[in-house]
Amino acid sequence: MSRWLAASSGILIAVGAISAVILVVLIGLALLGHAPTTVLTTWFHGAAGSWTRLALSVQEAGPLLLTGLAAAVAFRCGVWNIGAEGQFLIGAVTMVAFGTVLLIPGPGWLILSIVLILSAFSGAAWALLATGLERWRGVPVVLSTILLNFIAVAVVGMLVQGPLHDPTTTAPQTALMAEQMRLPVLVEGTRLHLGVLLAAIIAVALWLVLKRTTIGFEVQVVGLNPDAARLMGMPVGARQVLVMAVSGGLAGFAGAAHVAGVTGMLSGSPVSYGYAGIAVAMLGRLHPLGILVAALFLGMLSTGASGLERRLGIPHDLGDVVQGLLVLAVLVGGGITARRALRPQAEST
Repeated sequence: MSRWLAASSGILIAVGAISAVILVVLIGLALLGHAPTTVLTTWFHGAAGSWTRLALSVQEAGPLLLTGLAAAVAFRCGVWNIGAEGQFLIGAVTMVAFGTVLLIPGPGWLILSIVLILSAFSGAAWALLATGLERWRGVPVVLSTILLNFIAVAVVGMLVQGPLHDPTTTAPQTALMAEQMRLPVLVEGTRLHLGVLLAAIIAVALWLVLKRTTIGFEVQVVGLNPDAARLMGMPVGARQVLVMAVSGGLAGFAGAAHVAGVTGMLSGSPVSYGYAGIAVAMLGRLHPLGILVAALFLGMLSTGASGLERRLGIPHDLGDVVQGLLVLAVLVGGGITARRALRPQAEST
């Protein structure tokens, strides 16, 4: 019963946050001369007005889902991995390297599968650098992962303008990946690719692991109270290292799937899927299935924002503003709920 109440509370907080933010944004746009009904209609048309637009929204949700899961699995174990952005980039550049200058001969599907796994491992290795700094030098993970993001951006920028640079252009971008290294398209006429389906499968699998397995139980106990977990004989350090590796691996896989399924190359432009994944994780209340829904919503938000800019002249950056407001609203709602839950206990003592 208490578990059902907790889940219901989380859903109500998320729905309330979305409703409050949408109301505030609509009021602000109305003051600028945009009718709320026109804004909502235009946004929906841009996000899901046709099968093509809906496929674009789902495609946009893919990397958000994976980086959201990456953040959530770490946060649920009390490991504050803020480095999904850097891990995403390292996974992406690994995929591009093997898709352009380091091509491996062999069956396309087999080589693609191997490189996707290698990209996930590269993201995990990048994440474990932060764990190593914490274990050996006491550097907080939250600090080292943020700093590693900047290093990853610099490393990728150096590679994009150096050994991986497309010699046919002066723009900071890599050459297009070989066709056999591209993920297959699921819906003809769109860029909805296999990576999005794999992301959804990973979300369900992660939910089952956290809910049904001993390791999943230990991860959550370590996140709630590491001291109690130690007293119960749980390997706290090992579980924290494990979730950091899984978190980085998910982010690295997200980067690889994005370039293999959508862009086919890597440019020097920022992507910000890693940072957006934190918003997805918070909005989904750190629950894999909630994150699945949150990623789809934010994917539609981003695609719909493009429609608002194209048709009404409202800057696309509004989508990023709404994203930030949603995270704040969810955190405030969760804080208020937690304080109300603790108040009766304090009064009884």
